[in-house]
Amino acid sequence: MNFVEILEKLSAGSGSVGRRLAAGETRSAMVFVARLVAACAAFAAAMLVDAIPPLWVTVILIVSALAAGYDVAAAAVLGAMRGDYLNKDLLCVLASALAFVFGAQIEACSLVLLYQITGIFIDYAVERTRRSVLDTIYCDTAHASRFENGEESTVPADALQPGDEIVIRPGETVPCDCIVTSGSSKLDLSPLGDDSAPAAVKEGDELLSGGVNLSGELRCEVTSAQRDSAASVLYAAVEGAPQKGVAIPEALLALQKYFAPVVTVLAVLLGALLPSLLDVSVAEGVRRAAMFLVIASPCALVTAVPVIRLCAGCGAARAGVLFENCGAMDAMAAAGTVAFDEAGTLTEGKPRVVDVRASGRMDSDTLLKIAAHALSYSNTPQSRSVIDAYGGTIYIDLIENFSEVPGYGVEVRVDGIPIRVGTRELMSIGHVGIPDDDLFVDEGSSCLYIAITDEYAGCIVFTDPVRADAAEGAEEIRSCVDNVVMFSADSRDRTAKLASTLGIAEYYSECSKDKLRTSLSSLKQGLAPGKSLVFVAGGESFGGSSHTAADVDVALGGAEALLTMPNGADVTILNGKVGRVAVAAGIARYARMLSLLTAFGAAAVKLILLVLAAFGVSTLWFTVFIDAIAAVAAALVSILAFSGELYDAKSK
Repeated sequence: MNFVEILEKLSAGSGSVGRRLAAGETRSAMVFVARLVAACAAFAAAMLVDAIPPLWVTVILIVSALAAGYDVAAAAVLGAMRGDYLNKDLLCVLASALAFVFGAQIEACSLVLLYQITGIFIDYAVERTRRSVLDTIYCDTAHASRFENGEESTVPADALQPGDEIVIRPGETVPCDCIVTSGSSKLDLSPLGDDSAPAAVKEGDELLSGGVNLSGELRCEVTSAQRDSAASVLYAAVEGAPQKGVAIPEALLALQKYFAPVVTVLAVLLGALLPSLLDVSVAEGVRRAAMFLVIASPCALVTAVPVIRLCAGCGAARAGVLFENCGAMDAMAAAGTVAFDEAGTLTEGKPRVVDVRASGRMDSDTLLKIAAHALSYSNTPQSRSVIDAYGGTIYIDLIENFSEVPGYGVEVRVDGIPIRVGTRELMSIGHVGIPDDDLFVDEGSSCLYIAITDEYAGCIVFTDPVRADAAEGAEEIRSCVDNVVMFSADSRDRTAKLASTLGIAEYYSECSKDKLRTSLSSLKQGLAPGKSLVFVAGGESFGGSSHTAADVDVALGGAEALLTMPNGADVTILNGKVGRVAVAAGIARYARMLSLLTAFGAAAVKLILLVLAAFGVSTLWFTVFIDAIAAVAAALVSILAFSGELYDAKSK
């Protein structure tokens, strides 16, 4: 075992006892507690027993400090070896060592003891806050009723495996993602952030874990283990978001980066200049400098802000909003312009075929059949609508050389005949002329054009109803951002009509994927400094790690989006409501505001302590004590970032 490994082993317990106690792991923390109690008893004896000689008092104080803080010393050395010269452990050890050297043994020992004791309380407060808030979104159930060999038994829910048969009775929580094999009921998905009306479920429907069965008894087949089911995905996504990216907001990074170096430099200057400028002894100057070193660690900031992020994320999840990481929350807080991809966000995203216009000798049924075959490998809403409208058998063996151009359409051979189905732009690429009568459709409708062997064959007309909550949601968003923009693949006339209905002044029509990307880049360049661009699209628009040119990609969908996490979006709306984009921005801004207030409040406390230390009014132990109280208070204040009343009000 080399020196570094020894240091790592000695420092392993440093800073984790409070977290273990909060988690109920008392046995692993008992050795530390016993060591700390023994050190405190020795310190008390040295202070209270007058018969102990002064030399032995000093020895006892040194031994007490070493017994209580050898793990802190090991962590300090390890940090210095790794280039972290201003970590809180190193600053504490340095301050304590200076106090011992210059005769302030009592303060030096009390510094180490209080550092360890207050560290327990800080860690305990942080962990308890984390667990209390995370418990509010925990919607897994512990047990399930499983059928095996014709007999029903109660088993741990985490023991269920795909293929198991289970029964879910009224009032019970769905233990795992599963498919209904018999029965019908209504399912409440509000534990998963979807507070829409309870969904009717029947045989063949998929159930998400965490949902609550409201009425009938359901027989189901498990499709995924509990650890891979929707409720577990939701919990893991919220818990893990604060750990992704930089937890400290950009506005506070400078405070975190420069606070410790500046205060450390001031400590050195204080210790060096006080004895020469004032009637102060060298020992007193060093003692005051040691207090500066104790204050130099931005403990409250580092402690509170990640917890604030977690609390805000939990509150957001209750309102049906999932933040992918800290960067997404920061960018959402700075939202200046919100841009919508109209299909699936402001409209239902489920276009219905309302007319089939065949050109020439071909009848409309034949044209619909050809289009359905050509689109059989496509998964766009319009393609699925065409296939549903056809309703006949798709002969896959007739389809070859399928190629899809996202945002434009498909090119394919059906029974050896080249077919194009797509937008006006796709027809232009193939030099296919479209009759004037088919270029214009009724307001609220859109078209897919069809060409056979580069000859125009007709078009299919769709209608996509406006969402019931679109106008209200757009109004909520306009009230909290500078601008709302809409993109649509449909004609200018239809887009203008829809934009007018929703009160959106800026819109772009006939948008291909390339035009959308270019327009987003232009919008981003035109934003005011410090503002971000938010792009809202249906969940199907994102996939894998793809991102647009916007600062924040928001996927608007339902609770089923949990099954595709991560979905490539920065923010996911789990209940599909347009107005929740405004809720997401409000939550992010509230978390940012609370982070700033907490940070500057903690900085004010430290400033007061610095003044007291500079004038010699304070002591080392008092400085540590007050600084720790500020850190604990900051951790507890973070619970304000999770306010049921706040999010419930915003979500209505």
